[in-house]
Amino acid sequence: SGSVRTSSDTMNYASIVRVLALIMLILAGSALLPTLVAAIAGETDQVVAFVVMATGITVLATSVLLLTPKPERKARPSDALAVVIIWWFVAPFAAALPFVLGVPDRSLLHAIHEAASCLTTTGHTVVLTEGSSWPASLVVWRGILHILGGLASITTAASVLAAINLGGPGIHRTVLFTVPETSFFDAVPRVARAVFAMMIICIIVLLGLLIMSGVPFPRALSDSVSAITTGLVDPYALGRRALPPFPNLILGAGLIVGALGLAVWLPLKDRKPRAALMDPETLVFLFLIAAFATLVIPIGVSLGDGVAWALSDLSTSGLTFTNSPVRESIPLPILVLPSLIGGSALSAAGGVKIARLIVLGRRADQEFRQLGYRRSVLGFRFRDRDLDERSVIGVWVYLIAYIVAVFVMMIGFSFLSLPFEETIRLSIGGLTNSGALLLGHTDNLDGGTTGLLILSMLLGRLEILAVIPALSPSFWRG
Repeated sequence: SGSVRTSSDTMNYASIVRVLALIMLILAGSALLPTLVAAIAGETDQVVAFVVMATGITVLATSVLLLTPKPERKARPSDALAVVIIWWFVAPFAAALPFVLGVPDRSLLHAIHEAASCLTTTGHTVVLTEGSSWPASLVVWRGILHILGGLASITTAASVLAAINLGGPGIHRTVLFTVPETSFFDAVPRVARAVFAMMIICIIVLLGLLIMSGVPFPRALSDSVSAITTGLVDPYALGRRALPPFPNLILGAGLIVGALGLAVWLPLKDRKPRAALMDPETLVFLFLIAAFATLVIPIGVSLGDGVAWALSDLSTSGLTFTNSPVRESIPLPILVLPSLIGGSALSAAGGVKIARLIVLGRRADQEFRQLGYRRSVLGFRFRDRDLDERSVIGVWVYLIAYIVAVFVMMIGFSFLSLPFEETIRLSIGGLTNSGALLLGHTDNLDGGTTGLLILSMLLGRLEILAVIPALSPSFWRG
């Protein structure tokens, strides 16, 4: 006997297409500021590129909204997951045109990489420019894409991933989101607005503090956006001299806030600084900074430089806090380890995420405590939520999928005749969205390497497990 598929079990394509069109209109509207900057700076090629891009996206998205009928039934979390997956793979193509016109590098693939790198807050660049100068409008566009990407990442984690329980209960859940009784998409804008407001407030506060400490406005702005989105807006930031000590401390504090995301934003919004400081992810993040800084002391790195490196690595940002060539002196296995761990589960930082390590650590502690008391019944909690075996299994499955993804990417890069160390940097740099940190500014990647790096960045931003359902035809049928 065969099963009968009802209309409520099938994919809600009308909702998916209309929501995608609305999001693309936001992307088109975001091009207004860099267009104005290009016009003021006399960057004619960029003006043309931004106008053509925005017009094309607007016409296409508006046509979709006009031609697609309004959905007749409620959207589900799986419909939202489909929107997330499609958007991440479509947006880099839509945002790439400005990186083609007005620069010596005419490679469309490099331009797509640049857009994907900014949207995923990886910050890595492969676009070749004249000398070390970028058109001002393109740097602004990079910053806007970082903000959009960070917003999309945190909103997705706090709504879509929370609803479908990827990573285990409690990993992505916040007070901002509850599954609505109406269409799933009705609740997501509220989360996005709250996240955007908190993100912009953090950027403005950090910008003001940096300016008051004597940092020039252009650098203060790019560093503020970089810190809160845990990316690298200035494509040549790795080669700059570090800021003086006081503004460096301010920027470091801003990066900690950015790497912890909603774990500290929500308590601070509610005027509960103690709750933000005592959050488990905050405590473990600070502990890991100290642990990694201590770990590299035996190889000749000072404690201050070690703390600066550990903070930059754990946040997967690549921001430079020291003029010493610390990264060049650290062995590769140690260098990549902080990036693999990453920041908070509710931030734009990449990596496995600290929350998952906390869950596994508490489960291990439970096992050790039960060794001497076999008949005892012990539980463990995360953010005031009781976690069960399903939570642990979900985390283990994620870790296994992440490890497999790293090895698959390494194999893929090795088939492109790359050195072993380079395959490690590319695969982990892409999947942890820390490419700027592990790769620097590289403009000599061939087409195959660039394409695979784009894929790895997108998989990392989707947290890998979110892509697995898309590989099944049954997901798209319902």
